[in-house]
Amino acid sequence: MARTRIPNTRLRALIEETDWTQGGLARAVNAVAAEAGMVLRYDRTTVAHWLTGSHPVPRVRPLVCEALGRRCGRVVTADEAGLAGQTPVVPAQLTPPDTGGLVGLLHRLSGPVPYRPARTRPANRAPGTGRAVGSARAPGARNSAALFFTRTLQAQGGGFARGTLRTYLAEAVAGQLRGTRGELRRERYAEASQLALVLGRMYADDLRNGEAQHCYLAARELAVTAENRELTVIALRTLSAQAYGLGHLRIADETARAAVRTAHGTPRAVRAFAQAQLAVTAASRGEREDALRALTEAEGGVVPEGAGRHPFESYARADFEFQRGEALLALREAGEAVPAFEYALAARASDDRRGTALTRLRLADVLLPLGRVDETRALERELREDGDGLRSAAVTRRKQELRRSLLRFGRGRG
Repeated sequence: MARTRIPNTRLRALIEETDWTQGGLARAVNAVAAEAGMVLRYDRTTVAHWLTGSHPVPRVRPLVCEALGRRCGRVVTADEAGLAGQTPVVPAQLTPPDTGGLVGLLHRLSGPVPYRPARTRPANRAPGTGRAVGSARAPGARNSAALFFTRTLQAQGGGFARGTLRTYLAEAVAGQLRGTRGELRRERYAEASQLALVLGRMYADDLRNGEAQHCYLAARELAVTAENRELTVIALRTLSAQAYGLGHLRIADETARAAVRTAHGTPRAVRAFAQAQLAVTAASRGEREDALRALTEAEGGVVPEGAGRHPFESYARADFEFQRGEALLALREAGEAVPAFEYALAARASDDRRGTALTRLRLADVLLPLGRVDETRALERELREDGDGLRSAAVTRRKQELRRSLLRFGRGRG
C-alpha cells in the first residue's frame, strides 16, 4: 500500500515567516549549496514537493536549514523545518581543540558542510601574549610540515594531498597534543593551528567552503589555546577573506577589523597581512580614505621580492599587490587595478602555479570589461599552457567562466 504523505506545515510556516516565495527558497538553497561546492538547480516545483511531504536528500537538509536560518536571523533546526530524520548534524560550535576535538573535527568533514556566515563573526575570546614570529622558539621557524603542505597547495592545488594532511593531523598531530604542558604545549598547538589553516585553504580551493570554515575556526581556537597572537590574527584575516569572497561583506569587514585590533604588538608582516584585508573590506563599504590608509600601512610590512621566507612569517609582494588590485576594484577604479594585478602576476614565484593561475584569471576579469579582449585571450592561452593539471576546482571553474565570456565576444573580435 502506498504511503500517504503528510503536508509539511512547519516548512510552510517558515516560508511565510521569511516572506519568501517557493522559488525564493529554492534559489537561496542553491546559493548555500554553491558555497559548499555543490551544484543544485532547484526551483519552485522542488519546494512544492517538500511542502506536500517529500524530503530533500539528507546531505541537502542542512543547506535548507542554513538558508532559512540566514533569512530568519536565527538557527533553524531540521525539526523546526519539518525535515528531521537522517539529517547530518553540524554542531553550532566546535568542540574544544584537544586531541578528541581535532579528530572529531576531521571526521565531521567527510560530507558536505554548509558555510555559516554567523559563525565567522569575531569571538569575544582573545589570545594571550603572542610569540614573536621568527624567533628561535616560534613554530613557524621549524614547522616543516606546514611549509611542505603550503608549497604543495601552491604547486598542485587544493585537491592534491589533502587526504594526506587530514591523516597527518588526525594520527600524528592530534596525538602530540595529548598531555603536553607549558612551552611545549603552546608550540604543539601553534603547529596544529598552522596545519588546520593550510587544510582549510585546500578545502576552499576545492570550493568546499563549509569544510574550510570549520578548519579556520579550529585554527583560531588552537591559536588562542597556544596563546599565539600572530596565528590568531592570521585565522581571523583568513575568515574575513573567505566571507568577502562569498559576498558576506559586513561580516568580512567586522572580522577584518577584529584581526587588525588583535594584531597590535605583532610583527610587521602580521600587521600588514591584516591591514591588506581591511583595505579590501573598507573599500567595499565605500570608505576610500580608510582603504587607502590601510594599503599604505600594509605595504610597509611586505618582504622584498625574492626573499625566501616561511609563509607564516612573511607577507609576499605578489599577495599584497593582489590585495591592492582587489581594493581598487572595490573602489571602482578598474583601470588603476590593472597594474596592481600585473605586478602581482610578475612577482609570483615560479613554483606558485595556483597563485599564478588565479592572478591571471583575476586580471582577465578586469581586462575584458575594459574592452581589452586581445590581452584577455593571451591570458587564457597562458592558462591553458601553464595552468592545466592543477587539482583546483576554483581555477577550473573560473577558467570555464572565462572561456564562456570570451565566446560572447566572437572569434577574432578586438
